[in-house]
Amino acid sequence: MIEADRLITEVMRSRGYPLDDPNRVIDDLSVDHAHVINHYRAGREIVARHEKAQASTEDLRQAMVHFRALFDELVAGVRPNIRRAS
Repeated sequence: MIEADRLITEVMRSRGYPLDDPNRVIDDLSVDHAHVINHYRAGREIVARHEKAQASTEDLRQAMVHFRALFDELVAGVRPNIRRAS
């Protein structure tokens, strides 16, 4: 599950998403991929709980489902229109 989170981060980076500010990531994803933004949020929330040893096996499975949906969306070949910092 941690590797899935890292893979999502790498795909987002390769697609041009600025990853320094977590709130900005959510804002940018919500513009380009609004229908899967909740998968990102839910997956990241489970990762945070896992890092505190508070995630169950079912939680980890759900994180993989969330990350898979986001991954599929990000690599679907659609080039997002990323808002660049002014």
